[in-house]
Amino acid sequence: MQYLICGHHPPDLCPSANGSIRKLSQEGAGEIPDLAEKLGVKLLATYVPMTNHMVFAAVEANDASSVREFAFQSRLAQWNTIEIYQTSTLEEALTKVNELPTIY
Repeated sequence: MQYLICGHHPPDLCPSANGSIRKLSQEGAGEIPDLAEKLGVKLLATYVPMTNHMVFAAVEANDASSVREFAFQSRLAQWNTIEIYQTSTLEEALTKVNELPTIY
């Protein structure tokens, strides 16, 4: 299953402004690949828009518990509010919606 981890933080917790968070995020970034492997999470990509205090990670895992544990142990949740979404590709979503009758 594919998941999108969305983190958002206030400006005062941004690594660009906060020295403690900058150190934490730089140290944590180096540990993320090993942590993901340990928890059975495949890290597909990470994204930082740079202008809106958000961070994203696209992952694959067998269950949401592993993804939640990854967000916790990676320490992302210490400086971000985390939301986790189970996702589908556009092709998968279009196939799935065709199973339902339309209402309009």
